[in-house]
Amino acid sequence: MWFHHEERWVSEQTIKDLCVELIDQARSRLGIADLRRVLLLPPDITRAHSGVGWITEHLYHLLTDAGADVHLIPTLGQHVPHTPADNTFMFGSVPHERIHVHDWKDGVTHLGTVPAEKVAEFTGGAVAWDIPIDVNTMTVTGDWDLIINVGHVVPHEVLGFANHNKNYFIGLGGKRLLGASHMASAVYGIENNLGNRSLRCARRSTTPRSASCPTCPTSICRW
Repeated sequence: MWFHHEERWVSEQTIKDLCVELIDQARSRLGIADLRRVLLLPPDITRAHSGVGWITEHLYHLLTDAGADVHLIPTLGQHVPHTPADNTFMFGSVPHERIHVHDWKDGVTHLGTVPAEKVAEFTGGAVAWDIPIDVNTMTVTGDWDLIINVGHVVPHEVLGFANHNKNYFIGLGGKRLLGASHMASAVYGIENNLGNRSLRCARRSTTPRSASCPTCPTSICRW
């Protein structure tokens, strides 16, 4: 974890200051001299209550004001794509042409496969099928200087906790990955995954041993 802030009630101004800190930390720690292109990955409108929409909007303007070409992909998984009205409700003044729809059927790229024997190891033998790793093509082929997950950490029935790698592998996953991982969690037992920090089942299948803290509220990846 690069940095954190803790208090009983976190003010809007404090959150805005932390957004500035996030960008500064990313520049210095990752050695990014010039943020030319940045991709923001917020959750979709089903998580609007978290306030992550205005945080994403604030990050968008901080980065564009600094000269970056910024784009958004709501990590909707197989949820219904946003309408223009949804985008305005969620992300305010972010231009619609900068908000891209995740196509979980035809807009993904295959990165590899978690073999059945490894899935069986993670699930104690309850599940023994391959899990293909197909993720949003834009995240793989785009010339991004920085990709930022924006969101809150809450229990999730498939990946244990939402955000972190869940944004990539579920929120931006393909049909095969979504089906195989959700079914694996159902067979293994949702109660064994929900809120579990021990990287079990589907999370272990999509998180390398060297990955950063699985419950970090904001994870950053430079492709």
